[in-house]
Amino acid sequence: MKKLLIVVMVLLTACLQQQNRKNLYGFWQGPHPEDDTRKFYIRFYENNDSLSAHGYWTHHGFYDSAFDIDSVYFSENEIHFYVPMWGCHYLGKFTGQSIISGGFCCPGEPFDSVSLTKNDTIRSFLTDILPGSQNPGFRYTWQAPRATNDNLECTTQLSHGEMLFVDSLLSEIVEGKYGRINSILLARNHQLFCEEYFWGYQAEDLHPLESATKSITSLLIGIAIDQGKINGTEEKIADIFPEIRHQQAEIFRQITLQHLLTMTSGYECKDDELTQNDDRISFCLNRKIIHEPGKVFQYDGGNTEILGAVIHRKTGMFADEFASKYLFTPLNISCYQWSDYRQNGYPLMSGALHLRPRDMLKIGELVLNKGRCNEQQIVSKEWIDASATTAVKTGIDNDNYSYLWWNISLESKEKEYRCIWANGWGSQFIYIIPDLNVVMVTTGHNYEQDSWAITSGLGKYIYLLDEDATAASF
Repeated sequence: MKKLLIVVMVLLTACLQQQNRKNLYGFWQGPHPEDDTRKFYIRFYENNDSLSAHGYWTHHGFYDSAFDIDSVYFSENEIHFYVPMWGCHYLGKFTGQSIISGGFCCPGEPFDSVSLTKNDTIRSFLTDILPGSQNPGFRYTWQAPRATNDNLECTTQLSHGEMLFVDSLLSEIVEGKYGRINSILLARNHQLFCEEYFWGYQAEDLHPLESATKSITSLLIGIAIDQGKINGTEEKIADIFPEIRHQQAEIFRQITLQHLLTMTSGYECKDDELTQNDDRISFCLNRKIIHEPGKVFQYDGGNTEILGAVIHRKTGMFADEFASKYLFTPLNISCYQWSDYRQNGYPLMSGALHLRPRDMLKIGELVLNKGRCNEQQIVSKEWIDASATTAVKTGIDNDNYSYLWWNISLESKEKEYRCIWANGWGSQFIYIIPDLNVVMVTTGHNYEQDSWAITSGLGKYIYLLDEDATAASF
């Protein structure tokens, strides 16, 4: 009888431990030590009959980065694991189905108490491109875009080519062929016919534009020139900032706005230091000049910082204020964020603007429509033409540059399509294809993968929009 009781107790203990282990599976949330907008998550899962784990960081509730976890141990109610990136061990106790009490032991630091809370709802933001996408038999179906009061015209009447294009490209996005694409929007003949969101993102979520912000800067310079606030692209920055006593005064006096807009200013690129300097504008203006202005293409965020300072000097308004009044309001863009890395009132022009994907589409439509929106000429046709025409060869195959817009060529089924492109790291893109009257927008989080993979997907299928297209002249 005693042996039987021992066997029963052993079996019950094993069953209880197995049940506790199953309760452990899923996502557990922990805090960032200093930033409330960031959280980390530990995902416990079964891997070849052993317990494994993986870590994730989020920012404002969305995926930010991943990290490895090693040496996962679970026995009874105790859980241990190691985070190689931090060099820290976590020691915790499973106190129920929703709390792990414990903390991190890191070399040379006191024990840091950190409790983990069960949160499986985060799955759709971290590991599932769509809810249920990892379930057997999952079938993806896309929905027609819905009309809102944001002045974008939508259509549910798709041509055969449009249907094939959307079916082909979206199915590959869902399969993960282009990394983490967070949204894709497509408009043709000024009608939105595809609008899809992934990884938990929704239409109302602001998204960082990264370097696509530079293309917005180009539009602002064009508007200021149209208004007569800036004399033109040949105006010299030495005349705009006479207080600057550059050590290379003679060559400094040669730099024009044209050089800044085309990334041929000759300045030494020091993008890594842009957000680390106490006076960003002074730093950018006083950098060493290593090439004769106009001779060498050098992609350089410092050029756009100077252009932001030009807007302020010439209009009396910081660039974000100027954009709000003369670009965003006419386009019915009411929700944006441009506060990251603000310094002395100056917004970061090289990559800090956040917009909603629909509003990014409005920017593309403005360029496609020669600067007009709702019968209003927001920026002149002449400026759009200059922005859409190659001004400098970059040395990159099929990639040329104009006024802070890329001019690229998309090859699809042995035909080439000219594309005006706002290019932001991580897949923040606005593609304008004049010959097809098409604008496509993507946002993504491809910082750990190929940022530009989706461009190959566009090239792969863009011919489908040409087979029954009414081409627009540009």
